[in-house]
Amino acid sequence: MRLDKFFSEQKILSRKEVGEKLRRGLITVNGQTVKKGDVKIDETLDVVALEGVEIPYKKYTYIVVNKPQGYVCSTDDPRDMIVTELLPPELQKLELFPCGRLDKDTTGLVILTNDGISAHRNLSPKHHVEKRYRFQVADPYSEKDATAIEAGVTLADGYTTKPCKIERTGDTTGYITLTEGKYHEIKRLFGARGNKITALERVSFATIELGDLPLGQWREMTSGEVEVFRG
Repeated sequence: MRLDKFFSEQKILSRKEVGEKLRRGLITVNGQTVKKGDVKIDETLDVVALEGVEIPYKKYTYIVVNKPQGYVCSTDDPRDMIVTELLPPELQKLELFPCGRLDKDTTGLVILTNDGISAHRNLSPKHHVEKRYRFQVADPYSEKDATAIEAGVTLADGYTTKPCKIERTGDTTGYITLTEGKYHEIKRLFGARGNKITALERVSFATIELGDLPLGQWREMTSGEVEVFRG
């Protein structure tokens, strides 16, 4: 890889800015000052430093965000706040996008990445990636309701949902685990039983857990989580 591409691909410096830094002797490769941007490097082995600070190569970035209500899972929306605005400027410029969507009034785990291949794989129905949500409904629901939803429900548009799992934690609360993500699916599932979702939070995506990440905050995925996500 060319040295100038190393910086520009990661949105650290533009190629023009790389040229300026090179002329000032502020970029080194393996401890040696470099003056030309077309120098070829091995991005996985060579040590590149900018103004004395080592810059590791990261082709892709993987972020977990705890989305608050009021944010939309989009990269551009003229009316609403977008989930990428929760990130600092240095991450916003990486052009990350949400892997899947949460409704505007749903909170919880959203994955932001620029790895389109892995995002597509995780969202593909054939891979059956589990998404787990904590929910609350307006009225008490019964074991019969839970069993009916778990088996699959034929919605108003004629679509029959895939089987899911419900763990009851109270008369109006519980966890539901899905392997698909149809539009407003959980709301429509309980709506088909005459009930209404009043609170919904995604707590896990595959084996990636929201944990104790505060609302509105973000963290980078661990290496183990990246491995799971990339499959």
